[in-house]
Amino acid sequence: MQKVSRSFALTVPLLDKRIREPVMITYLQDRLLDSFEDEGKFDNDIRKENMDQVIKLFNPELNNEQKLISKIKGKAEHFNGPLNELVKNTDKLKTCFDSLDPNVQEISFRWLNEMNTGMKYYLDKQVNTFSELNEYCYYVAGTVGGFLTDLLIEVGGIEGKNKRILEKNFVESGLFLQKVNIIRDIKLDIINHRKHYWPLQELGITEEEIIDPANKEKAVEALNKMVDDVKRHSKALVDYYHAIPQEWSGYRKFYSVNNAMGYATLELVDGNTDLFYGDKKLKIKKTKVLKILAVSEESFLKKAKAVLN
Repeated sequence: MQKVSRSFALTVPLLDKRIREPVMITYLQDRLLDSFEDEGKFDNDIRKENMDQVIKLFNPELNNEQKLISKIKGKAEHFNGPLNELVKNTDKLKTCFDSLDPNVQEISFRWLNEMNTGMKYYLDKQVNTFSELNEYCYYVAGTVGGFLTDLLIEVGGIEGKNKRILEKNFVESGLFLQKVNIIRDIKLDIINHRKHYWPLQELGITEEEIIDPANKEKAVEALNKMVDDVKRHSKALVDYYHAIPQEWSGYRKFYSVNNAMGYATLELVDGNTDLFYGDKKLKIKKTKVLKILAVSEESFLKKAKAVLN
């Protein structure tokens, strides 16, 4: 976890003990799938084949898995660093998954499979509109919120009004964080010739224009529209938070820290032309992260309500 996601490695340990390991295992499954989706040098047909192999491996009804594990591990040479290590340890991840409660396995697999469906679709499709941005973010991040929510409802036995509110708002929770990252990464994605997810067609600006200082005013206008779009999810974030039962204090803190850091990143990029013309990736300072950890729930609610007001 620490090697493939520093942010989630920071927040997953905050979770209540009953759901900590299922979340960690499922996150690593998601990261394994994501690695085959956008890392390594594969053409799209091979990417899809690799992704389907990952999905097949984590189907709870699978038999004869050793041959499949060997196929996936054999692709490790296409990755560097931590991702190479993650792929090499597919067998260990599978062993961990098999140790989970069968109901949790089913929830994890169902959402992983949904994620795979959308990821494969957008391998061949560019995001051109805000509607497509929402759909893409649902598949790559709303599905994570779906897993977390279904897991919490299953393990916590949550029913009634709280259950309905959680189910109503989990998608927007995932969209919020994913969109913040999409905004922050625009320059690196363009320069590295990776796929980006700004709906430039609807924004009325091209890749070349958005990183050219000659088009500063037009780029800032596009950025403002992206930031405004993200802020629209704030009510859903607050409603979801208040529906988390008090006894799930770890999940409340996990949720608050992640979203408070999302708001801190949003403040950093809002109106900041270094996003387009700077030399470094914009990141919130470590001192800011420590402050958020100290007062996570207060920080999150303060930022969200400021947007709503």
